[in-house]
Amino acid sequence: MFSKFLDAAKNNPFSSPFLTRAKCETAAPEPTSSPKTPEYSCEFGSAKYYAICGFGGILSCGLTHTAVVPLDLVKCRIQVDPKKYGSLVNGTKVTVRENGVRGLARGWAPTLIGYSMQGLCKFGFYEVFKNVYSDLLGEENTYLWRKIGRA
Repeated sequence: MFSKFLDAAKNNPFSSPFLTRAKCETAAPEPTSSPKTPEYSCEFGSAKYYAICGFGGILSCGLTHTAVVPLDLVKCRIQVDPKKYGSLVNGTKVTVRENGVRGLARGWAPTLIGYSMQGLCKFGFYEVFKNVYSDLLGEENTYLWRKIGRA
């Protein structure tokens, strides 16, 4: 499963505009006797599709919120004792002086677990309920009402 992600990352046209050069496309090869049908990594609405959506939620919510734990920790300490911690830079220095660099990561595990579960449910269940409610409305009404609730 991860090899597909690695291949997609290697073939990403947006990876670095300075390391790649534009290449002209070559002429299309002659069709063979049996045309190939495109292969998709998963079918829309399948269990694998929902699992990939949920995994995307875990990565996007869990990792990003865990990355800002040091900032949140210092912010909370400033709110509790503004005289001791003062500013964000000073609060970071005081925390590192008292607890070491590892002290900035205090609380990373509950943050990672909690926000990963939130992302899993938010991204995964959104796709599930989007399909369920679309089926309840019917194809025509789903198309007609597709922008309701959007600005």
